[in-house]
Amino acid sequence: MESLNSNKLNSFFQELEDIKQTYSELSSSCLHKDSIMQWTEYKREYEKIGGTINSETFRQIQSELIEEVIYSILEMLDGYKNLGFDIDIVDKQTGESIINGLQLHDKYRDFINEE
Repeated sequence: MESLNSNKLNSFFQELEDIKQTYSELSSSCLHKDSIMQWTEYKREYEKIGGTINSETFRQIQSELIEEVIYSILEMLDGYKNLGFDIDIVDKQTGESIINGLQLHDKYRDFINEE
């Protein structure tokens, strides 16, 4: 059962990594004047940044920032913030927790360091 929960946790982390990659790539692609940025209200600001920094460096900066946001959210799920209640991540099909007392933020850091 441990391996099954580990696989589910890895799937969860991989989805978070896919989100991080999608949005870091999206934001870095917006540094060019010809880009279409329907999702942002800051087109001029992106263009200014694009005149100062290359898109790969910006993508790495965005990726780092998003990773830290994900880490902070996982700390909150682990109980390190002041929610006043406990949160669990449950497989709806089986009703079982995929966390099982793990520290998500630590496991996430291990997951991204393995990549």
